[in-house]
Amino acid sequence: MQAVWIVAVAVGIPVISGTIIRLMKLYYVNKEKEREIRRRDESESLDDISSGMKELKRRVENLETILLDLENRTY
Repeated sequence: MQAVWIVAVAVGIPVISGTIIRLMKLYYVNKEKEREIRRRDESESLDDISSGMKELKRRVENLETILLDLENRTY
């Protein structure tokens, strides 16, 4: 009976340890993938905001030009 316990412990501990290590590795690899996806999404969002701001700046400059032209015509 003692031999069965020795075999169970000798086989069980490495199996359980290996399983725990694999699960931890999967957990941290998935966390890193999630972080990378978030970074990519944030980068895309910032690029979209930046391009939108550039477009708004161009439009404001165009409106200022139109207003200045109108002011110059009335005088």
